[in-house]
Amino acid sequence: MKKKENSQHRSDPHVGEMKNMYLLGLDVGTTGCKSVIFTPDGEVISSAYGEYRLYHRRPGWSELDPKEVWNTTKETIRRSINKGKIDPKQISALSTSVLGDAFIPVDDAGNPLYWSMTTVDARAAEQTRWWEENFGADRIYRITGQPLTSSMPIYPLPKIQWLREHESEVYRKTAMFLCWEDYVNMKLCGKPVIDFSVASRTMMFDIAKKEWSREILETAELDENLLPETQPAGTVIGQLDSDAAKETGLSEETFVVTGGHDQACGALGAGIVESGPAMDATGTVECIGVILKTLSLTERARLQGFAVHHYVIEDRYFLFGFNPTSGVILRWFRDNFAEKEREEAKKKNIDVYDLLMSLAAESPLGAKELFFLPYFEGSGTPTFNRKARGVFLGLTLAHGKNEVLRSMLEGLSYELRRNIEAIEKHGTEITEIRAIGGGARSAFWSQLKADITGKPLVVPNVTEAAALGAAILAGIGAGIYENAEEALRGVYKEKSRFSPQAENMKRYNRYYDVYMRIYNPLVRIFDDLSELTKET
Repeated sequence: MKKKENSQHRSDPHVGEMKNMYLLGLDVGTTGCKSVIFTPDGEVISSAYGEYRLYHRRPGWSELDPKEVWNTTKETIRRSINKGKIDPKQISALSTSVLGDAFIPVDDAGNPLYWSMTTVDARAAEQTRWWEENFGADRIYRITGQPLTSSMPIYPLPKIQWLREHESEVYRKTAMFLCWEDYVNMKLCGKPVIDFSVASRTMMFDIAKKEWSREILETAELDENLLPETQPAGTVIGQLDSDAAKETGLSEETFVVTGGHDQACGALGAGIVESGPAMDATGTVECIGVILKTLSLTERARLQGFAVHHYVIEDRYFLFGFNPTSGVILRWFRDNFAEKEREEAKKKNIDVYDLLMSLAAESPLGAKELFFLPYFEGSGTPTFNRKARGVFLGLTLAHGKNEVLRSMLEGLSYELRRNIEAIEKHGTEITEIRAIGGGARSAFWSQLKADITGKPLVVPNVTEAAALGAAILAGIGAGIYENAEEALRGVYKEKSRFSPQAENMKRYNRYYDVYMRIYNPLVRIFDDLSELTKET
């Protein structure tokens, strides 16, 4: 493993001379990875997907096996090349979009010493509390842009501290702590280099100075040499080494380029290069992100849980909020209450979610005054309360499955509006919503979101926005594009647009007013439920 060598910058004149014109976007997520090969105009040549297991060895733990993830990743890359029936030398460059927060301790040879703790791994609550008490949540937010709270111990910083206290032998042997971007880059070309957006998620990166925070590292008693080299997204790191080429089926001539955090890559794939449009990525979790006009780190934003990162375009910053349970709530309903619909969908060879959406569409607007709080794993931004619970309010004998489904979609959409309003109060006007992820496939839900938020909703003509964003960064590094703006002029296309319907907006404003008054009276009850959980 090579440590902290200076990477080749994206403006390297030799890079732009390449004639090969395919780009590979690699999206490494929490439960699976996708390898997508694109033309420079954004056409998908081929794609492959591979799954790996998320382990829960103890309550509150959530881990990935790095060896299993890498084996799946390299096989997925190989399958995408074989499916596309292309010469690997035609792939000019690749870049990686990765899950945030997860990290891996490695030895001098780059071998993993421990499994990778993911975002939802909650073992470091005590260490996170230590940082609150001894460093201060506001102070760390103003350096890193990351909201520190012991109720959500998600960041690598306190988890590294947990390793030192509970796995001292692992900590002693660790040569570097790597996130998934720099780990994959190391496996591909021998150089563990991380971009600014993923570095932002460690809670150790000074986002204004664009360097590891000496102040935080000194407090943590952590040597900066244990952390990787940082570079802007779209920077060429090197070319594939021979071992990686053999394992993945790629060519040694392919350039490896810094990528970014999956949400930022998704926003880039959705064509977002300036302040105005908001990305709405609806999957298991729903994330809402915008580019800030200027870097702003306020106490109010911190208390609401909004994280601020470097974007994957240099000198631009990305604020994003989230709802921790969005699409997963629909999966919960499918698995527990939709046996009949699952059987029907199987017989008709259709997606069961399409069937559930059609049922929701049969319910009247407002779901017969049934309201739903989608807080199955606590609330995300802007209420940011891990103790919050899911709630149905207003049930009567007149309500059936259709109304329950519609109330769930409306509740999720009210949360989107709540986040949009909070972001706008922080000074960023949102002109339209760019919807990506599984939720964007539903025309009904897309129209519902437009009606509830009062914002136009656009569905881009891209199925894998994060992989496309990574591919764009690869193209910038390879010299195929001069910059992101030039890339998107040829790549970004609008598939469909949903404009708010005036009458529906008017009616939803009244329902939203009621929805906004449900949460506060329940906060103490959520606290009591949390105490009851501790007793059991």
